[in-house]
Amino acid sequence: MTKPSNSEFAVIFDTSASKYDGISNAYAVSRRRDFFVSQAKGDCLEVGAGTGEMSRELMKSHHVVATDISPGMVIEIKKKLGIEAIVCDAERLPFPDGSFDTVLGAEMIYYLNNPESFLTEAYRVLRPGGRLLLSSANNTTKIYDRIRALFRKFGLGHMYFDDKIREFMTLSRLKEIIESANFKISDERKIIPLPFAFLDSINRMLERTPFKHFGIFILVHAEKL
Repeated sequence: MTKPSNSEFAVIFDTSASKYDGISNAYAVSRRRDFFVSQAKGDCLEVGAGTGEMSRELMKSHHVVATDISPGMVIEIKKKLGIEAIVCDAERLPFPDGSFDTVLGAEMIYYLNNPESFLTEAYRVLRPGGRLLLSSANNTTKIYDRIRALFRKFGLGHMYFDDKIREFMTLSRLKEIIESANFKISDERKIIPLPFAFLDSINRMLERTPFKHFGIFILVHAEKL
């Protein structure tokens, strides 16, 4: 299957915007959200914000602007949060240089045609010493993606919709492109080997062992040099 373009992803996500929160894994969202909230500073820009679940917590202590390429997602952000939300491509951010202290992106970088272009843009709109916070599905996610696809075929509800993505980031690839964009990585993690809230204590234990490499998500904190 050929990977869709950025504009094609806009259409794909438009079709799921109104039901997106109901098909997302609340446990996975909360773990990633905790990371972003603990690491963010100052004025924040969430890129590829979906329905704004990360922004919802950040706005309690930060000024937040959210963007998404899907007009439907931006409508949901405005309805739910009432914050400034803009439709735009992550590879062409419509903000002046040095506008933000933190740029964050949750599960968005592997959708992009050219993730390097997004990182160049993130560097540009960050102030000196600004933070880049990213989460990405780890390439180990492929097995869970196949299982969800099978469950969808049997009509099982609350499965994440078919977003047409079949390949995900590895930590080494993510680090390579972040560092090539002149960011310095200060923290990297792999979390959630088992995607179930009732196994949270086991997940946190496994994340301190080599089993962390089976984590479904990669988290990275980098800083603008």
